Amino acid sequence: MRFGSAAFLVIVLLTGCNLAFGQAPAQRAWDILEKGHDSHSTKERLNAVRALGVLPGNSHALTLAEQAISDKKPDVRAAAALTLGRLGSFHSIPLLKEELKDKNVRVVFAASSALLSLGDRSGYTIYREVLVGKRKSGEGALEEEKRLVTDPQALTLMMLGVAAGFAPYAGYAWAGFEVLSKDYTGPVRVEAALKLATDRDPETALALVKATSNRSWKVRVAALDALAQQADPRLMDTLAAHLPDKKQAVRCAAAAGVIRLSGVQESEVQRSSTVP
Repeated sequence: MRFGSAAFLVIVLLTGCNLAFGQAPAQRAWDILEKGHDSHSTKERLNAVRALGVLPGNSHALTLAEQAISDKKPDVRAAAALTLGRLGSFHSIPLLKEELKDKNVRVVFAASSALLSLGDRSGYTIYREVLVGKRKSGEGALEEEKRLVTDPQALTLMMLGVAAGFAPYAGYAWAGFEVLSKDYTGPVRVEAALKLATDRDPETALALVKATSNRSWKVRVAALDALAQQADPRLMDTLAAHLPDKKQAVRCAAAAGVIRLSGVQESEVQRSSTVP
């Protein structure tokens, strides 16, 4: 077990979770994500697609993300590109390279970030071309390029995404660009939560659980995303407790986490059954 019993008890008390939750709500979680993926609302589609990023190795998550990269809205296409990078989908590299020709700067940067996270150096192209102020002919004009390089807020968010290694912060810097460009406090806490995703210290888990109750939905999303990456099945009830959250983005993040931990639970049960 990754958490000490005392630390885990505190987590339970903080979240008010019922450990006798019964059957893991994986189907309910998929219903939330699929409903968001097929929604008529751009924001709901974006939230669902972005949440899929914590499910590497899940074929259904990959299928949904690849479908979304053809979405009519650029923010959703950007979210899908970043999610494919987070999923580690080398199979999707041709799709991502095609998105480098998109006319929307957010999509291009998202595809570039995803390609770089997959080890494909073609992702560097946009950064070289923005640096010198031009794009190669035939690849589509960047309609927002002028605003990007003259808007301090836009440029700051871009550099934050670059400094974070293109993922997963870039998902918030680009797919959620319009929201974050009005909020400089949220991104800092979001980044803090995401950086803690791989830290297995019990104090970190306590901090992340507390952050899932933050009044900022962006911080709740980031904390749930990070908890999902902890990959500890004892956090299942903590994540499931947020499936009814009033914010659809939070529900999607919780749903993806529940699905991921359901898989971890199943793997642990299978391993224990094979132990003599």
